[in-house]
Amino acid sequence: MQIISLNGEWNLKGKNQTVSDDALINIKATVPGCVQLDLSDTGYLPSDLFMGLNIKEAEKIEDYEWWYEKTFSCPENKHNAFLVFEGVDCIAEYFLNGVKLGESDNMFISHEFKVDDYLIDGENVLTVHIKSATIEAEDKDYTIKLIDNSKNLEGRHIRKTPHCYGWDIMPRLVTAGLWRDVKLEIRDKIYFSQMFFYTPDKNCKFYYVLDGNHNDFKNVEIEVCAACGEDSSFSFRIPCQKKFGIHYFSIKDVKKWMPYGYGDANLYEGTAKILSCGEVVHCRNITLGVKKVELDRRDPTADDKGQFRIMINDVEILCKGSNWVPLDAFHSRDADRYDKALALVKDIGCNILRCWGGNVYEDHKFFDFCDRNGIMVWQDFSMACASYPEDEDFKKAIEKEATAVIRKLRNHPSIIMWAGDNEVDSCTSTYNPDNNTITREVLPKCVELNDLGRPYLPSSPYITSEMYNQGERSQIIGSRLVEDHLWGPRDYFKSDFYKNNQARFVSETGYHGCPSLESIKKFITPENVWPYLNDEWTLHSTDNNGRNHRVLLMEKQVRYLFGFVPENAEEYIMASQISQAEAKKYFIERIRIGRPDKTGIIWWNLLDGWPQMSDAVVDYYFNKKLAYSYIKRSQAPFVICADEIKEQKLNIYACNDTLKEKQGGFIVKDAMTDEVIFKGDFTAKANTATLIKSLPAVCCENKILIFEWEAEGAKGFNHYLCDFPPISFEKYCDFLKKYNLK
Repeated sequence: MQIISLNGEWNLKGKNQTVSDDALINIKATVPGCVQLDLSDTGYLPSDLFMGLNIKEAEKIEDYEWWYEKTFSCPENKHNAFLVFEGVDCIAEYFLNGVKLGESDNMFISHEFKVDDYLIDGENVLTVHIKSATIEAEDKDYTIKLIDNSKNLEGRHIRKTPHCYGWDIMPRLVTAGLWRDVKLEIRDKIYFSQMFFYTPDKNCKFYYVLDGNHNDFKNVEIEVCAACGEDSSFSFRIPCQKKFGIHYFSIKDVKKWMPYGYGDANLYEGTAKILSCGEVVHCRNITLGVKKVELDRRDPTADDKGQFRIMINDVEILCKGSNWVPLDAFHSRDADRYDKALALVKDIGCNILRCWGGNVYEDHKFFDFCDRNGIMVWQDFSMACASYPEDEDFKKAIEKEATAVIRKLRNHPSIIMWAGDNEVDSCTSTYNPDNNTITREVLPKCVELNDLGRPYLPSSPYITSEMYNQGERSQIIGSRLVEDHLWGPRDYFKSDFYKNNQARFVSETGYHGCPSLESIKKFITPENVWPYLNDEWTLHSTDNNGRNHRVLLMEKQVRYLFGFVPENAEEYIMASQISQAEAKKYFIERIRIGRPDKTGIIWWNLLDGWPQMSDAVVDYYFNKKLAYSYIKRSQAPFVICADEIKEQKLNIYACNDTLKEKQGGFIVKDAMTDEVIFKGDFTAKANTATLIKSLPAVCCENKILIFEWEAEGAKGFNHYLCDFPPISFEKYCDFLKKYNLK
């Protein structure tokens, strides 16, 4: 296959779509890219769109339509030529040499056109016309059910990333552009249009669909070879009687893919070749993992707490990780942020990422990293927090999108589950969620037809008819669901809402923390850096409607913990970061101590996609907040931590999320006086939390405790805030300095 990149410099023209004689903008553009970034580079928009209130300037061009144009040379061989657009945002028409090739209306998936008959010798002109997504949304039909939940109403019909119309983690930014690669592919005469390996254990299946001219299908064979290290491999060579088929094969001495902490992320790597009359005519690299995944889920009853746990290769996995949210408000820049962002995932110790439904679908590089590092991926389909249309046209669009996404990604062993959406069940509970035909009919059918061996969850959190019929939304959310999002009052992080929640699996929860002052100065103008009650802090907190409730949310969290709010920027930032760090540490360790009743936590979130005051533990500029190091310790495969004081005792647990029993010694001491409160040995059972000591409360109250241990040659450190609010800000800062925590 020959691939000719059409990335790079294009011509870009644009004008207001509603004004026939509007002045035409004519500039150079970069592909992959975005019109807002090109306009910023050429002076039509502010040079730094993230500074101050500048992002609101981009709203002025929402009604514009755009024409991208590129001239390229025709290749010598133009047989089986396809123009491929990996990502187009969003309502587009395509022309080659003045001939219309087709249309598209989905940002999330690739679009391709066979162009053998339209290429000409010499120079060819490719044009993409992108219409205003805002105007397109106005022309759609809106039912009462859609209007009843009016958040981001414009985005319901349009297959763009939901956050672009404004979210609590992103500004309003209705982007347009060619945001992923554009290329001309000269494909082999026979090639794989589909290829899927189903590998739950040593007994496997290989599915294939070939593309090519019927007359070329004579003496065609497929040869597959792959190995995992030097001691496990498989190979087969099969004749192709038809363009599609299935082959059963087995792997001797199979090596299975396991999540981080539970074993090696074993991968089989090799090639799949197509041979015609004994000669190779097509070759693809393949990577696969042998893995069985199960979702054990049941609603609670009067006699049963219910269950929500993930099993990999018959092993219960304690899931610890982050919700994966947009890497950048401008998705054309996502690819440039992958390396740094994914390095954080590994360093902080995540074994799972939930690709949240307000995002785009990540590209292969993301999943390749997760495959190799044992990071499970819970993949939402891209819908969030609202009702969506259920007319036949929209359902067909979702079916097309889901089919394309599943076929693109299904060979990645890191993907353990497909989920219908984010919070649609819980945000639209005026209506019985089981009447949602998209997540109850369309999407499960797409998964059934295009994948094997992965569970499907209709929504997160998922509310069945049985649960819906039990009571009001307020009685269900935060009290009865086995898998839930714990946002609640956002008061003291050890309040009854967080402490007494009955969810078995927490798939969202978070707590605010300020970026560093160094980072804040990069996106807040000098005159508005401090104090924080101003329009720039409001916009970057993030609220797109001028309300400062999210600014005050962080202030409230600081006041709850320390009993006051610092009056200078440096101390306020530190106070907010301490409250965030202690909260997220508490959330994670409470799940770990709660085993076997508790089975996982996916906190919100690792990294910001634009500069803001938020729940993220790493800001947009990749500067880490205090919570980062706290989470890194709390998520380690083995950690010693404490439960809350109850019945005049402080229970200390060895949380061992590995498959090997651990033995060692540990001490408990007062962080500030170094007084040793206890010293002893422990045995930590495999894959569970083991109570290793109960201390009298009188030894622990009003202290910060230090746990130090050594097990099998490895040393560890953790702390526990045993004090009760309001705690001393000065004392806590002395603690940070003493132990060099940052």
